Amino acid sequence: MTSRAHSGELQPRSRGDGALSLGWIGSRGPLSAQSLPLGLLAMAPLLAVYELALLAVGSSARNTSELVLFRLFAPLGDAADLARWLALGALMVTSLGYCLRRQWELGPRLLRIAAEGALGAVVLGPALLAILALVGGGLAPPPIAPGEGGPHGSAPDLARAAFVFGAGAYEELVFRVGIYSALFLVARRVTVFFGAGDVPSRAAGDVAGLVGSALLFSAFHLAVFVSWLGPGGEAFEASLFIYRALAGILLGIVFRWRGPGVAAWTHGFYNLALLLGAGPHVFL
Repeated sequence: MTSRAHSGELQPRSRGDGALSLGWIGSRGPLSAQSLPLGLLAMAPLLAVYELALLAVGSSARNTSELVLFRLFAPLGDAADLARWLALGALMVTSLGYCLRRQWELGPRLLRIAAEGALGAVVLGPALLAILALVGGGLAPPPIAPGEGGPHGSAPDLARAAFVFGAGAYEELVFRVGIYSALFLVARRVTVFFGAGDVPSRAAGDVAGLVGSALLFSAFHLAVFVSWLGPGGEAFEASLFIYRALAGILLGIVFRWRGPGVAAWTHGFYNLALLLGAGPHVFL
């Protein structure tokens, strides 16, 4: 991910193209001091179109990940939206300040993240189909159903497209930035406690983060897991659960390899492609 300078300050590791490396060298977890603020800034357009979609239709519908992330604000009632916007604004301003202090060229970096996300969405579909073919017959990726988790009951109008596009950022914040990272740290500390070395403990952390976050990502589409947040979710169906878990694993790999910003844009573009009727097979 990053390498430590002799002064002790984290510095980006050059790759010749100005992009941050998100590999293993010098990293002690799935996020570095460089990749997190840059990734959060890259998510800003996705989060903005999500919020604009809700404002446009005056809908009370919410993505499950957003409800989980801002559950603390629920008691505020009508002021919860304002609190959420202020929290997001503060997070983005802090991330921007971090990047500007390091005099990074943000334009090229952010454009590269979005472009990598578009490419990731193109690759994600065929990769899922290949894995589904390997793990067994009868598993097929479904499209996003009309009325599933967004404003309005029909698709694809502009507000609904904006909703599913932006919702990918919230899901990456919860399941990759939050849950993957937390599981990584717990598994790494446990394995170190039992005598594992640095490389085995990090590998154990990545396996725990990758698999655990993917399973929870799939589970949080089920009514039985989200009933405490309100109505919504779907009944358990094995093939659909496995499909979403596999998609979560692939997004976790993108997150670990290319960072949270690329994972969010990949997720957003892939959601949008499914909404528009472009199933994974369309890219083959």
